[in-house]
Amino acid sequence: MAASKKKKSKSADIPSVLDGATSDELFILDQVRKVQVERLRKTYDDYFQNPEYTKIAKYFFEQIYGAGNKASRDAAFNKIYEKLSAAVNAKRIVRVTQLKQLNELTDELDLALARQFIKSRKKTALTLKDFEACYKALDNRSEREEQLQLLMDTTRFFHKLAHVPLLGFVIKPTQFAAKMLGVEYIMEFFMEGYRAFKSVKNAEPFMDAIETRERDYIDSLLPAKS
Repeated sequence: MAASKKKKSKSADIPSVLDGATSDELFILDQVRKVQVERLRKTYDDYFQNPEYTKIAKYFFEQIYGAGNKASRDAAFNKIYEKLSAAVNAKRIVRVTQLKQLNELTDELDLALARQFIKSRKKTALTLKDFEACYKALDNRSEREEQLQLLMDTTRFFHKLAHVPLLGFVIKPTQFAAKMLGVEYIMEFFMEGYRAFKSVKNAEPFMDAIETRERDYIDSLLPAKS
């Protein structure tokens, strides 16, 4: 019986920074994400309106970061990552590891911002103005820069990966493994991303725009200290 309990603890779900969040914090966290999606939608409206980039823009700014089922998606991703990292050399999954780091850092930054708003709020609805005031108050430029760098590294890698010949056939076993783990819908989410990235032959204009505009946004709220 003791051995059985020990085995169960080893296979337990990977803890998330959000596990310790209160219901009030999670409520505001959802608002933080919605405000950011709205801000990104306006910032990159030219790419949403450009037929060449519409699919990748929608996936990138609405699907990946959108609220709703993100928590379930994260739990499924962690489950797959745990199995993958136990079976594959870490050097071979460095980009997957970076994607996990990006996801965890984003959760940490969003939760910190939600807590900052709760600490200083006089109302329950968070606006973009509130979001930016909390962003400034947290003064975490280095973490924001790290987040942006992880975002650029992983996105460029996955765009390149989407154009590997016959990749669609190669990842079939991974889809089967996800089904066996009971998290097949996470592979459907990744396949949607695969199709979006594959639809764009040259993603560099899009990626350059993200890097430039997001760096400008960081600079506007958290100017570099001399």
